[in-house]
Amino acid sequence: MEQNSNKDYFASNVKILQFALKQWKFLGSVAVIAAILGIVFSSPSFIAPKFTAEAIIYPANLGGYSGETRLEQMLQYCESNEIRNAIISKFNLYDEYEIDSTAKSSKNAIDKLYSENVTFDETKYESIRITASSTDPKKSRQMVDEFIRLLDMTIRSKEREKFKEQLIINEKLLLEKKHQVDSLESIIREYSTKYGILDYIVQTEEVTKGYMKFLLSGKKGKDYDELKQLYENLQKYGRKYHNINAQLNHINTEYVNRLHNYEHTVKDYTKVQTHSYVLVSAETPDKKSSPIRWLIVLMASFSAMFFAFVLMLFKGYNNK
Repeated sequence: MEQNSNKDYFASNVKILQFALKQWKFLGSVAVIAAILGIVFSSPSFIAPKFTAEAIIYPANLGGYSGETRLEQMLQYCESNEIRNAIISKFNLYDEYEIDSTAKSSKNAIDKLYSENVTFDETKYESIRITASSTDPKKSRQMVDEFIRLLDMTIRSKEREKFKEQLIINEKLLLEKKHQVDSLESIIREYSTKYGILDYIVQTEEVTKGYMKFLLSGKKGKDYDELKQLYENLQKYGRKYHNINAQLNHINTEYVNRLHNYEHTVKDYTKVQTHSYVLVSAETPDKKSSPIRWLIVLMASFSAMFFAFVLMLFKGYNNK
């Protein structure tokens, strides 16, 4: 039973092939006519040729975000609507794509065509390939160059936003510590001016020796009174002065550290660096990338011939 079915299937295929061979002149004529039409309708008069420029860049000098690689970050930046809108505006893509900018769905249409004509993808070497297609070969190269320039500007802007936040925080911390330093220095100046205390450790040793000598000698007078007053001031205020001075030294160290952090953040905020190293620069293409005329002609010929063959089979089947 199965063997008979296979024989019938084979015989059916042979008949179809024989039928096609009998009609080869007609099918060939259809293919030739379709090819001629394909040549005509794929000409520049009907389909404007497009030229594609290409550049390859390597991401660099990017800060870390949630464990993302530099390549992943760069690809995210390439999606920026700021870049897209700037290129659409600068190169008048509404006119090139023949889109009415006043139409209700014009934004959706222009974004779709932009995505088709301006592309970016990662290479196997973890770099990024950027391409732009246009009816003007020079324009396609300019679009790629502008894309890279805008990409650098966008990344720099976002990086500065991040560093600006850190700059504000570090500046606030620095000013707080500076206020503490100024406050302690003011107290120390007051103790030095009012009580004559300059160095608690050294003065305590020297003043004590001098005071003891006066006591042992029994001498009195102006020098004795001044030394006695300083001796009493050291006893009363010296330890507090010493503690405040130690606290000032500690806070001064913290202030210097915060000053370094602030200066480092200022440097990050103001620096201008490249975020995309151009490995392969865009060049003005001298050969169109689309339409591929031979492919259009081939597909038109094959499709027309196949469609004609199916119609002939269908017609022959109905006649039976």
